[in-house]
Amino acid sequence: MTTPFPLLCLPRLALIPVLQHMELIEVILFSFLSKRTHNISKYLRKKTSFRYIDLEIENNCLRMMFLTNESFLELHFYTDVSTTVEVFYPYQKVQWKNIGLSIEQWVERVLEVTKCPSLSKLKLDAVPKFDVFSVFDVIPKVTELEICPNFCNALAKRAVEILSPVTSSIIMHKVPFLNREEFQTFWMGNVECLTVHSNHLSRFHFNVSYLLISNAVKLELREVVLSLRDLNRFFSYWLDKTSNHRLEHLSVKSLGHFNEDILLSGLNATRFTENRTREFFSTNTFSQFRVFTGGFDVRRKDGKLAAITFGNNFWTTFINFDVWS
Repeated sequence: MTTPFPLLCLPRLALIPVLQHMELIEVILFSFLSKRTHNISKYLRKKTSFRYIDLEIENNCLRMMFLTNESFLELHFYTDVSTTVEVFYPYQKVQWKNIGLSIEQWVERVLEVTKCPSLSKLKLDAVPKFDVFSVFDVIPKVTELEICPNFCNALAKRAVEILSPVTSSIIMHKVPFLNREEFQTFWMGNVECLTVHSNHLSRFHFNVSYLLISNAVKLELREVVLSLRDLNRFFSYWLDKTSNHRLEHLSVKSLGHFNEDILLSGLNATRFTENRTREFFSTNTFSQFRVFTGGFDVRRKDGKLAAITFGNNFWTTFINFDVWS
């Protein structure tokens, strides 16, 4: 018969190397045993270097995914089976017993013992059957927030309001705002990167004036259609320094037959043919690049240079605008 080792009887100086040599899954499990083990893990465990930590919320499940240089780990918290947590790591699946913690308490403990300064991504994929806002309260920062089509408008709108101040990038597969005033308030905020996949912006009378009042650094409108004349007008305003001064990247869908002359009229654009590579803000630890295969340069009166390029995807033309310096 094996006698249990009295780990918690060790002095603090002896506990430190024990915790620091634990694997990620071991230290998280240890922290869930009791309040005491949680506090020990939180204060004595060294900071883990993560490539990313993602959080996905569905109707009856909250999923946390961790990737370090050494390991991958997933935790699944189910609201309809609150007594256990499913744990997935390379080639294994186990269950941990819940000691009576709520979902938000589980999340808070994980973030504390891993010393996570921010989530790489928070994905809202379905209407949750638990208090999702209590989870938001324990999230320190989110690099990327993704609103999926199945997430209800009321919760999505509230999520954007709560998390926008601590979020660098928002991806919207639906636009949850009720009226034009709500949408304009959000649109004029300070989100650095905004991607809109929805094609329902017409109900807010979306037009080129929205591009002029946006504060986004990177703006991608994947299903929003603007005319070539409207885009030409926007580029003209940029050249006159009367549009969004923070903008570094814009991508929009072209409306109807593509005509370079209409798009570039009056811009004094210069064609370039060499390949160029542009590095963009990355939501994870991997750099994101876009390769230019030719396009047009336009230069503002203060010397700032931008490139207008075109890309085809499934018989659709996307027009890209990138500010270089």
